[in-house]
Amino acid sequence: MRIRLLQRLILSGLLAIWVGLFSTQVLHGPIYRDKAERNRTRLVHLPAARGSILDRRGIPLAEDRLHFELAILPQELQNPGETWRHLSWRVGIPAEELARRYKKGFYARFAPVTVVRDLKRETAFLLEEERAQLPGILVRPVPRRRYPLGSSGGSAIGYLGLIAPEELTKLEAYGYTLRDWVGKDGIEKVYDGILRGRDGGLHMEVNAQGKMVQQIGFLPPQRGHNLFLTVDSRLQELCYRLLEESRGALIVMNSTTGEILALVSSPSFDPQLFVDSRRSEEVRRILKDPERPFFNRAIRAMVPPGSIFKAAVAYQALREDKITPGTAFECKGQYKLGRATFRCWREEGHSFQTVSEALEHSCNVFFYNTGRRLGVEGIARAARLFRLDCPTGIDLPWEAKGLVPAAAWMKHVNRQSWREGDTLSFGIGQGALQVTPMEMLMLFNAIATNGDFPRPLLVLRAEGQDLPSRPPSGVRIPLEAAALSRVKTGLERVVQSETGTGQLALVAGIRIAGKTGTAQVSQGLPHAWFCGYAPAEHPKVSFVVFLEHGGKGGLRPAQIAGQLVATLKEMEYL
Repeated sequence: MRIRLLQRLILSGLLAIWVGLFSTQVLHGPIYRDKAERNRTRLVHLPAARGSILDRRGIPLAEDRLHFELAILPQELQNPGETWRHLSWRVGIPAEELARRYKKGFYARFAPVTVVRDLKRETAFLLEEERAQLPGILVRPVPRRRYPLGSSGGSAIGYLGLIAPEELTKLEAYGYTLRDWVGKDGIEKVYDGILRGRDGGLHMEVNAQGKMVQQIGFLPPQRGHNLFLTVDSRLQELCYRLLEESRGALIVMNSTTGEILALVSSPSFDPQLFVDSRRSEEVRRILKDPERPFFNRAIRAMVPPGSIFKAAVAYQALREDKITPGTAFECKGQYKLGRATFRCWREEGHSFQTVSEALEHSCNVFFYNTGRRLGVEGIARAARLFRLDCPTGIDLPWEAKGLVPAAAWMKHVNRQSWREGDTLSFGIGQGALQVTPMEMLMLFNAIATNGDFPRPLLVLRAEGQDLPSRPPSGVRIPLEAAALSRVKTGLERVVQSETGTGQLALVAGIRIAGKTGTAQVSQGLPHAWFCGYAPAEHPKVSFVVFLEHGGKGGLRPAQIAGQLVATLKEMEYL
């Protein structure tokens, strides 16, 4: 009896072993084989270097340099607490913070988790020697972005940041992952697909101790393509210094080709802040800065143009025969409309003014009269002729477009009828009219070139890569020669005449044409403008100076314009 019971127990045990072996090797064999394979192999991510951004002379404006970072391999990490304590002592970051970074960055056991991005070279070498005692740590060289221009290049070049979940949704199909750094603004954003390289990886077999036995596969990372900009880095830095940290913008463009030689918005930001984890506090500070350093005033500021718009009004009135070159209006310092009084900036008035003289002296009363003759629709036609109601198409993100008001717009938006007083304000670039500095640059460039409206460009070419298809290179505005000639004469006199409002822009040996502007706003000092081109007889460059709440356009903006033109002459752009 006992022998039979023992036999049954043995048979039952053998049966259980057989069932277990069958389940392990047959039913669940593929699962365990896959686990064993994953324990046997490692995949190490190798990030690719990003392409450089170079100025028109080949000088780097953004480039990748080699740095070290500390990562953790989750499947090799054995003693987290002891690892965090030792790393904290070595890198100077609290153990709790290292653990938090690890937890936040973890998304798969085989994927390295970066816990320290900016590792000192000496510390990297020490940790590399200690890898045997600290299983799971990985010191790896990685490319890191460098921006030599600092804040002077921020508005044009942009900056990098880790990809956001909403961005990944759109870009995942193009090979982007959660660990990727992408362009967030400027050239870095618009041309991210060209600048971004292709990451590589190392597939290796390891033994039970996690040491590599052999290399199974290797995909080398491919560096991104270099971009050559139209910008001159020397001029870019100078323009930023000219603004002296005022709120405003300064743009310089080749009048014929549309190539942007400098584009500055002030105040700006240093793109280096976003790739240096040790400067996160500075990032938080500038994100809250009421001066809005991230706001690119050159292409996004929508403000009234003030008197610089008079050039367009003068042209349209001459073209439509509302005035002639000899038409003169008397300026006594004010203009009466019913019981309302509209003033000229010069209290004693300008006496009788023709169109060229009115541009030279920026006489409001002349343009009150001219604006009434044109009417609201005529002034709106002038604004639309020079494309102030549409973006210029410059290769930067989020460019704003101006607002050209009209009677129908007033009724629809403000629920009121257009009044004669609105027409007077419209005729001198005030009221509801809104423009960007980039749009006004293109207006004056069209005057300078007899109607050429090239598409403004920041990128000349990509090295070894075709640029993505872009809108047409430009258009030509049909401008009537006789009317344009009178406007040009007035713009030259603004600077060259002893009574012109832009005398402070005068530069010996170079004839400058331009227009000062002082645009009243509801609060604070007026916005100040100077738009122009040089040389007046054969324009090579067009430029705009805009100072937010900068006072009078004939003062500091005109001075800046003069300094700019003198430098352009020294650099042999003129």
